This record gives sequence, structure tokens and C-alpha cells, in this order.
Amino acid sequence: MPDTETGNRRRNRQKIPRIGPEEASRVFAQCERLLDRSPVLVENLRQAGFARFLAPLHDQILELAVQPDSWGERTRARLIAELFAGLRGIPAQDARVEEIVQFSNVVVPCFLLELGRRRQHIEVEFPANPCDSAARFALRAGPSYPVHSVNSEQLVRLVAEAGEELVGLCYFGDQQSREKIEALLALKGSMTDS
Repeated sequence: MPDTETGNRRRNRQKIPRIGPEEASRVFAQCERLLDRSPVLVENLRQAGFARFLAPLHDQILELAVQPDSWGERTRARLIAELFAGLRGIPAQDARVEEIVQFSNVVVPCFLLELGRRRQHIEVEFPANPCDSAARFALRAGPSYPVHSVNSEQLVRLVAEAGEELVGLCYFGDQQSREKIEALLALKGSMTDS
């Protein structure tokens, strides 16, 4: 008997909207202008905090930053360079590759979480510096779910274990994704094991 379950699941999946090349070019230019006009924000990022950096970024910039194509890569690189310099106090080009990768593994999921927060699919409170080893995120999979305190290592692990579900929750408020994320958050103690 053929496995019809897999096919049905694929057909029922919601399609994540992609920003086309022309629009992506325009959005990236807006991102560049915004960051070039706001050097004071980046200089004071340690005091102002990560959420303050996210506030002026419109949804399309965040969507482009998580988009898996060359425009997304370009946007992520630009945002990460600014954030790294602001939070670490050194230009990204002076950092080791391992530092940038570790930093990106925490910051890029934050762009997705911010989209989900703006769409009211999840609740999240960002620490001032999400890459600080003592930083804690307050995450709630939905209004009727408990608030979970998650560190940056646990956030990276959540993305590794349930990245697709996190996308489904943040973009669409998908209930099945919400339940999977909640189950993993409830077991967050085990997320740091193994």
C-alpha cells in the first residue's frame, strides 16, 4: 500500500512567500539606507539593546534576512556585521570565522522570532545581547501557553531540532507547529543534554 500520508502533508503545507529579485534589491537598498543613517543606534547598541535594533527594521527586511537565497545572504551579512560591531565592539571583519558563525546561529533565528512576534503568533522578549552566555529569552508559543526562559544555546538547539516548525509557527501561527515547539520548550532542560 503506498504511503499517501507524506504526499498529503506536502500538499497541505503553506507556502512561505518569497521576495522576488527586483523587490529584494529594493528592500536591501532600504536596509542599507536605514543602517547607514543609524550609526548612533549601532554605537549605543550595548546600552539600547537588541530589541531596539530590530524596531526600525520593517517586516520585509526581516523576511529577506531569513530568505534562503543570495539576497537573503546579503541582507543577513549586512545585519550581522552591524549587530556584531554594536554588541561585540569590534568590526565583523576583525572577528574569527567561528565567532561570526556562533553569533549568526543565535541572531538569525531572532529575525524569525521577531516576525512571529509582530504577527502575534508567538511572544518573545529578547535580552539586551542575545549572544551573551548569560542571556535569557522569554518565549511563549501562544497566549494560553506558559512562558519559558531559554538561553542562547537552547535557542540554537530548538532551531536545529524544529526549525521547520518554528518557521510554520512564526509565519503562519500553525497549531501543529505551535504544539511541537511548546513540547520542546517544555523539555528545554533536555535540549542542553546530548
